[in-house]
Amino acid sequence: MEVRPAESDDRERIRAITRDSLQSSYSLSPQQIETILEEEFDDTSLADLLDDTDTAVLVVDATVDGTESVFGFVTVELGTRATIRWLHVDPEARGGGIATALIDRVREEFAEKPIAASILQDAVEGGQFLEGFGLKQDGHDEIMVGGEEFAVTTFVEGEGTETANEPTVPVPESVTVDGSDRPVDRDDSVPGTEAPFFTLYGADGEAEAYGYFCSQCGSTDVSGDGQDRLECGNCGNVHLADEWDDAYL
Repeated sequence: MEVRPAESDDRERIRAITRDSLQSSYSLSPQQIETILEEEFDDTSLADLLDDTDTAVLVVDATVDGTESVFGFVTVELGTRATIRWLHVDPEARGGGIATALIDRVREEFAEKPIAASILQDAVEGGQFLEGFGLKQDGHDEIMVGGEEFAVTTFVEGEGTETANEPTVPVPESVTVDGSDRPVDRDDSVPGTEAPFFTLYGADGEAEAYGYFCSQCGSTDVSGDGQDRLECGNCGNVHLADEWDDAYL
């Protein structure tokens, strides 16, 4: 595995990795994915990015299943901070430490600058990966891509200003739902955009989850979908699709 500066010949591979990563790991519509690819990763945009002295683009050469190629990349905007804008790993190569190698190289190459990151909110579980490198959630913002607004979550080194993975209300041992006391598993949670969700179980000790407790507002009015996305109907706290949980590893 080798981390190196991206070259012009890497553009096609960078675009392909981005497409596959967005399709497999982000809660985005096909049209939103095409908008990002057309505006940020077409040949002209990538050529401009590689020529931009205020941006660094690093790629990872690796061998996966006998194929030697670029299997991951990161773009870093350079200012008072080194801010990670895009970080993608080919879904076929995840689990091999490619993203970790990219973060380590960013840290090494820009050691004089604090590290930050700005990731699409539709991939907010990526924050768990970033937090493993000492980054903390710092806020929310929006970016415009092709005339469409995308919500992003920002991360910085240090304590940050938000605690999205900490409850804001006390988490009880049980709650009453549908006329019965339902145990709350305070050791089993999934992150939300505002605070974690905790699993509820049946009153008779059933092994299957009965529902979820939102620790942002204390509500059990939490709905889910086939991609394990959760949303609190009371306060709007959201847990996005679980595919992203290991998307960068």
